[in-house]
Amino acid sequence: MTTQDGSNNLITHYADQDNGGRGNGISVNDEYLAMFDSEDDVRSEFFYASAQSEDLLTAKYTNQFGNVMVLRLAEMYLIRAEANLRLGSSVGATPVADVNVIGEQSNANAMSTVDLDGIMLERELETAFEGLLIHDLKRTVQNVGNIPYNDRSLLFPIPQREMDVNSLLTQNPGYGS
Repeated sequence: MTTQDGSNNLITHYADQDNGGRGNGISVNDEYLAMFDSEDDVRSEFFYASAQSEDLLTAKYTNQFGNVMVLRLAEMYLIRAEANLRLGSSVGATPVADVNVIGEQSNANAMSTVDLDGIMLERELETAFEGLLIHDLKRTVQNVGNIPYNDRSLLFPIPQREMDVNSLLTQNPGYGS
């Protein structure tokens, strides 16, 4: 949401024209749908066919004037599961218990064990279309498609307003001064 126009700007890229978007900016592909291990997992059904193009779109962004959650409880469970797995601990809960809490609410198959790949898969399924995957890939030293994780083309520019108020900042490579 912006204070200037009061609309949810994620709609522009993710929704069809009937829901205030531009149509089919970002569509769901079959490879993503194949990642779900259970036909009962409700997250695999959170999509709709665009009236303009028949592309499959995420239903997360269909309320043009709705507030967008920035942080969700499901993400907190997944962060804790990953941290506990990496540390070999079970502060608050075991990693498998945390992942199963997420799966239980969406009717996914329960897991008896979990490894880092399983937690990262759950993060990808749970936070799809929320802009987190690129950061997860970079922090876990994985390429983004064919682009190496540390390629400078994956750096965002430092906003000009930040550069203007702090002369000690140096702009990221490829974005000018």
